[in-house]
Amino acid sequence: MGLGRARLVGLLLTAAAVIGLLVASSASAVTVPRNVALHVAVNGSGTVRVPGHPAFTCHASFPTSSHCRRTFQIRKGRRIVVTESPATGWKLWKWTGACHGSAASCPLRVEARRFGFVTASFVPPGDRLNPYPLGTPVSWDHPGNVGWRMTVNSATINANAQVEAVNGNVPPPAGQQYTLVNLSVTLLNGSPAPRNYFLGGLLAATRKWASIPDQSCTPPSPDLGSAGTVNSGQTETGNLCFLIFASEANKLKLTANDENAASPNDIWFALH
Repeated sequence: MGLGRARLVGLLLTAAAVIGLLVASSASAVTVPRNVALHVAVNGSGTVRVPGHPAFTCHASFPTSSHCRRTFQIRKGRRIVVTESPATGWKLWKWTGACHGSAASCPLRVEARRFGFVTASFVPPGDRLNPYPLGTPVSWDHPGNVGWRMTVNSATINANAQVEAVNGNVPPPAGQQYTLVNLSVTLLNGSPAPRNYFLGGLLAATRKWASIPDQSCTPPSPDLGSAGTVNSGQTETGNLCFLIFASEANKLKLTANDENAASPNDIWFALH
């Protein structure tokens, strides 16, 4: 009877040891590093990196995009982080694929044999999604050896009091308001041109509200939209007045639109 009990205890100990070995082996298998592939695409001008892995850099310069692939050794359940670094003046628009949003970094968790595909899209300065800040001088030219420089000095988003004080202006209609923009415009070279030759208008969100300064809105002097010309080497500084929807005031941008420009895209300026 005692021998049988001893054998039973021995068997139990052996079974426990086997189970322990299996558990240890299973745990070890879970934590063994695996080879995991990361695919990165970069659109625009910028770089994507993985901190801690300096050998991995995916860089693109507009208009050429880049596609990069790298295999990492990492344990299942762990994370790596991809970070973005835009070129000077550029801005990350969004992550797509395994990452989302527009944060500067994105953590990726190992759940399979690969992290997946990640795309970082950057937009240039002067784009609608990345307008030039207030006070930034911006130059451009178009065929005919004509060059311009423009600076949005300031913007008064609700300028009802200032505009109504000008003789002839009446209060804006219900739900609308006056907005004033102060600009400096320099004709760098070329024949004399109208002062408002290349000016577009205010845009609210993605919808254009006014293509030219509102004719029913006269700004305080000096009026940049009034008749007159800019001569080569001359700088004109003055105000433009717009009538806008009050509900869209916090989304306004200004665009300079020279249809004859070498680059046909609008040039966007922030007003906030």
